[in-house]
Amino acid sequence: MKLHDQYVARSVTIVALISLVLCTLMLLSVDLFSNLDAYLTNEVKPLTILSLTLLYTPQAVLFTLGPSLLFSATFFLSQLQANNEYICLLGSGLSYRRIVTPILVVGILFSLLEFGLGEYIFIPAQRTREIKQDELFGLRSTYDNRNITLRDPDGGYVVHAKQYSDDQKRLAQVLLVLLDEKGAMQGRVDSAWAFWENDSEDWRMEKVRFQKIDADGLVVESKEVQELRLDEFTLAPSYFRNLSNDITTMELGTAIDYLRRMEVLDPSRYPELATDFTKRLLDHLNPFILLFIACTISYRYKKNVLLFSIITSLAIAVIYFVVQMVTIIMAKQGVIAPIWGMAIPMIVIVCIALAERAVVR
Repeated sequence: MKLHDQYVARSVTIVALISLVLCTLMLLSVDLFSNLDAYLTNEVKPLTILSLTLLYTPQAVLFTLGPSLLFSATFFLSQLQANNEYICLLGSGLSYRRIVTPILVVGILFSLLEFGLGEYIFIPAQRTREIKQDELFGLRSTYDNRNITLRDPDGGYVVHAKQYSDDQKRLAQVLLVLLDEKGAMQGRVDSAWAFWENDSEDWRMEKVRFQKIDADGLVVESKEVQELRLDEFTLAPSYFRNLSNDITTMELGTAIDYLRRMEVLDPSRYPELATDFTKRLLDHLNPFILLFIACTISYRYKKNVLLFSIITSLAIAVIYFVVQMVTIIMAKQGVIAPIWGMAIPMIVIVCIALAERAVVR
C-alpha cells in the first residue's frame, strides 16, 4: 500500500510541478511585456524591472497552482486507463476510492501550502510591488474615496463626506448628524473640511456650522465657528479609505477586525468587502477542489491521452471559474450571501462531474 501511495503521489506531484513552472514563467512573461512600454517610457533600470517581475512570482504561482494540479491528476488517471494499469490495480484488490486517496491527500497538502504562500509571501510581495510602482510611475493614491457614509459603532452619529484624500488625511464637505440614545436627531454639523490630527487622534473641522435640534425637529440654536473638534468623532482615516481591493492584501487579523467594523459603519459596502474576504480565504481550497473533481470524472481515453487531458482540464477549469465569476458578482450585489458566492461553483462543478460519471457508467 505504501508503494502504491508513493507512486501515485509522486507521479501527480512531479507533473504538477513541471506544469506549475511552465505556467508561472508564461504569466511572468505576460506581466513583463504588458508593462514593458511603461518601463521604457519611464527609463526604469533593468534591475528594478527584474525586481518588479520577481515580486509578481507569488501571485503567478497562486494563479497556476490549481489548474496545474488539475491537469496533472487528469493526465495521470488518463494514463492509468490508457495503459490498462487501472485494471491491474482493481485486480489487486484496490478500490477506485483507495486508488485516488493519495491524490486527495496531495490536494489537501497543496491547499495548506497555498494558504501559507498567500498569507505570508504573496501579500508582503504585492504590497512592496505596489509601493515601487507608485514611486516609479507617480500613480495617484488608490485609497482616495468619494461619497462615504459611515455610522458610529456606538450609535452616536452618522457622518457623510463628499470626498476623502488619503495623502492629506482630509475630508471635504462633511455632514455630521448627531443622535441621542433613542436614535433621534439632536444636532447637525456641517463642515467644509476636516483634517485628521495624529497627536490627538480626532478630526479638526474647519468652517463649521453647528445646529442644535430639539425633539420636535426644530432648530433651537445655530452658530458658525472657524474650527471645531468633537470628542466622539474619532473614526480613523482607514475607515474612509477605498479598500474594496485592499482587504485582499491586509494582514488576516486586521482584515477580520476591519470587516466587523465596516458591517456596522457602512452596511452598503459590507457585501462587497465580505465577498472579497471570503474569496481570499476559500480560494486556497482550489487545489483540493479541482483534484477532487479530477478524481470524480471518468476517463475512457485510449489514444491522444495528453491532448484529451488538456482539453478536459481546460473545460473543467473554464466552467468552474465562469460560474464563480457570476456568483461573486451576485454576492457583491447582496443577492446571495458571500459564502455562497464561493460554495455554489464548487457544488455545481462537483454535480457536473458526478453526473458525467453516472452517464458513462
